[in-house]
Amino acid sequence: MQIRTRLTIQFILLVAGILLLSMCFIYVKFRTITEDEFYDGLRSKALMTAEMLLHDEDKLKPLEKENDENGESTLPFRENVIIYDAHFQKIFAFNRAAPPLPEKILQRLKSGQEMRFLHGKLHAIGLLHRSKSMQEYFLVAESVFDPEDLVNLRNILIGTFILCTGIVAAGGWFYAGQAMSPVARIVNQVDGILPSDLSARLDAPNNHDEISRLVKTFNRMLERIQFAFRMQKSFISNVSHELKNPISVIIAQLEVTLQKSRGPKEYCEVMGSVLDDAKQLNEVAEKLLQLARLHSEGADIAFEYVRLDEIMLQTRSSLLRMHPDYHISFDIEGIPEDEKQLCVLGNEPLLRSAFQNLMDNGCKFSPDKKVDVKIYFDPTGRHHVEIIDWGPGIPQKELQLIFQPFYRSSQNVQVRGSGIGLSLVDSILKLHHVALEIASSEGVGTTFRLSFPGI
Repeated sequence: MQIRTRLTIQFILLVAGILLLSMCFIYVKFRTITEDEFYDGLRSKALMTAEMLLHDEDKLKPLEKENDENGESTLPFRENVIIYDAHFQKIFAFNRAAPPLPEKILQRLKSGQEMRFLHGKLHAIGLLHRSKSMQEYFLVAESVFDPEDLVNLRNILIGTFILCTGIVAAGGWFYAGQAMSPVARIVNQVDGILPSDLSARLDAPNNHDEISRLVKTFNRMLERIQFAFRMQKSFISNVSHELKNPISVIIAQLEVTLQKSRGPKEYCEVMGSVLDDAKQLNEVAEKLLQLARLHSEGADIAFEYVRLDEIMLQTRSSLLRMHPDYHISFDIEGIPEDEKQLCVLGNEPLLRSAFQNLMDNGCKFSPDKKVDVKIYFDPTGRHHVEIIDWGPGIPQKELQLIFQPFYRSSQNVQVRGSGIGLSLVDSILKLHHVALEIASSEGVGTTFRLSFPGI
């Protein structure tokens, strides 16, 4: 069911329900008022008759029974007033042929309670009345209740309800159409956006309603999709380039080597060069796999409490074994008394990989291959790590680009690398909710400052 139809039906049901309740209230209220007026008239008639009759109270005596009361045919009557004495003897009646009242009604009248009841086909009211001499009498006035006004009112209300419901249905359909027209326009615009042209944007209205916010949200989503597609294309292109270059170099070296016989020394040199290219190729493939795993399994990666100083020392030792010419100093400022304060919540292999990439980059770009690593704590107990190198620094305009996959600064193209390390570091730190600040000065060096969330 379309939203427009559903809104129209809901609008009809809401307004029709309100109308129905209102009309039922009007009908019931009018019926109550009409009945009260009818019984007020009967009460007044009964009291007037009693005042006139009881003026000569001493002369009153019970009525004698007539033949009409014994079941003989009588003419129909539309109203009557009956007066009973304290012994339930009828002392007055406009129509003496009226059937007697049930004794249980007379007994209830004796309690002083006013009653409304049906006596045959007539609506009647009964009440207790005391004369000037304080004698008790029971007055009963009855008449035919004409419901013509109520029937007319009911018919008018039913007709009004049907007419109003029809008007509400038409108005609801128009209203729902007007309300959904901006949504329909957005749907048509979104349908017109092709995968080949993700630069198209929805027309944003100038007002500040929910539709405007929806359009702006769609446009921001399209920007993210366009950026993701652009990054994907760039990623595929760079991957192809980064994988193809080492393979092409390996193939070219082997082809040249096999063109003629060479000595053992030349073969060893070629094999060493091929091994370096294979290691570079393996490094690229390993980082790509790790990066892909982070993006696909980020929510399923297990976290546990690990000691930050131990991870840093293990990473430093591993890196020095692979590169004996590196110089990595390590220091902890303000070692806490409780060893638990050195722990952070994270995934140890991923954190080790991030630290290794940062240390490795710092050593590669520093002239003396030196990096300083510090761990310290602030007054709130949060952990901070600084990795400081003494390289050429990063230009300010490139600070936001260094985390893009395969991005390499033009001034560092001579340094061997894959361009994936910092992108992998950025993904790992975001997964661990670690804030990263970069302070870099050209010709002085770069400091990567990591702030871990508190435990």
